[in-house]
Amino acid sequence: MSGKDGLDVKDFLIGGLIGGIIGSVTALLLAPKSGKELRGDLNDQVDVLKEKGSEWKDIAYEKGIEIGNVAKDKSSQLKDSANDFANVVKDKSQQIAGGISKQGKNVKDIVSKNKEEDKEAIEKAVDNVKEDLKDASDTVSDASDKAKKEVKQTVKEGKEETKKIVEK
Repeated sequence: MSGKDGLDVKDFLIGGLIGGIIGSVTALLLAPKSGKELRGDLNDQVDVLKEKGSEWKDIAYEKGIEIGNVAKDKSSQLKDSANDFANVVKDKSQQIAGGISKQGKNVKDIVSKNKEEDKEAIEKAVDNVKEDLKDASDTVSDASDKAKKEVKQTVKEGKEETKKIVEK
């Protein structure tokens, strides 16, 4: 995860650890102590650094789990949104197919009766199919817009939750 400064959390932790080590070693080397005292102090500082490193590792692990859970939740929401959109498209496709089939049967029945009425019936059937297609197109477009908004909102929420976890 990149922070506001463009630094990765990993880079920050490594920089903090290296800075702490360099600062500790410099302070110890410049302090007027005997070799035995200096070695004792160095060992104490190493123990402190090991403990802090362990704590940082645990924190990073916990935040990683939390971020993973957020990602799973958001991917589930995105999947549900995509399924809803696919169902709308499927339903409208079936309705259109049924409408076209019905209009085709109507045209066939009318053609067999009378030629003048056939022309009017065909035009009416074509108009009905066009109207059905327009309605279906509008419905699919609305469903697409809704799915698009849901995806944007889910991604936004995921980013916000991840940011909160990282900033803890």
